Amino acid sequence: MECVWDERKNQWLQDTRSISFQEIAEILEAGNFHLMKDNSARAGQKVFIVTIRSYTWVVPFVVDDQERIVLKTAFPSRKEHKRYGK
Repeated sequence: MECVWDERKNQWLQDTRSISFQEIAEILEAGNFHLMKDNSARAGQKVFIVTIRSYTWVVPFVVDDQERIVLKTAFPSRKEHKRYGK
């Protein structure tokens, strides 16, 4: 599985949320995610639910025409942390 992303968005995530797409990609490539499901807020998009530094994050993505995972953003989620944060 190859992950790609927008470098400007990656820098924004590092500056505002202290997380990077590189870190997320390593987690995903190792298969260390709880769940992959459709994004109910955006048609055609899916999300990974992952634990990063002891907290649960949602990582929206799409699959491009070259079968690469295009990471869109990442945000901590209280709702998902209640389910998977134990």
